[in-house]
Amino acid sequence: MPALPSLRQATPTSWFDSEPAQELFLLEQQLLLPQLPTLPGPPWLWITPSARWLDGALLGGRGLRLFRDGQGYAGEARCALPLPLPNESVRVVILQHVTAADAAALLAECERVLMPGGRLLLSSLNPFSPYRAQWRRHGMVVRTPQRLRQLLERVGLECDDTRYVGPMWPAASRRRFNLAALRAACLFSAEKRTFALPGPTPVRMRWRGPMPTPGMTRSILETNEDH
Repeated sequence: MPALPSLRQATPTSWFDSEPAQELFLLEQQLLLPQLPTLPGPPWLWITPSARWLDGALLGGRGLRLFRDGQGYAGEARCALPLPLPNESVRVVILQHVTAADAAALLAECERVLMPGGRLLLSSLNPFSPYRAQWRRHGMVVRTPQRLRQLLERVGLECDDTRYVGPMWPAASRRRFNLAALRAACLFSAEKRTFALPGPTPVRMRWRGPMPTPGMTRSILETNEDH
């Protein structure tokens, strides 16, 4: 008797290991890799949606590579939030499709571990894209680009312009339109703000009485010498 097909829906992690997601993975790598030499040096943190996506998480020097594993993270360390990193200890954070239900907490942690002037690159599925037909029944929690930008700025990360990457339509469709905001994913680049220390405040001197003149000063000194 043939085995019955499973009625269990795919999890978000398993969808990112599927064939449709691999096209998106390759396109993101083509966009991310040329940017890596322009980013600040190590140490760095790179978090992906599955272990398979770690194959593209290559950045020189010291760093930590993690992937989503249930409610936490696995890879070169196994942890949950808060991240096992000291304050302001990394120069670059790269997040690929890991801003799910705990997006606000994760971004706050990224801001905490980033050095002032450090950079964060974040990619997320685009809920306005027709490509959502590939993943919308797989338990995804996807935020709008506007909401992600608000979360980034709220934790103290200053965003550049949003870029849209990936296909627009399922692979079976032949339709193509030059509408960037309908692409499968969006990519954010943000910098941790640096605050300049305030300069010294000039002390205000208040003189009660007439301003001393050179002659008055000599008279005061001569009087003091007589006493």
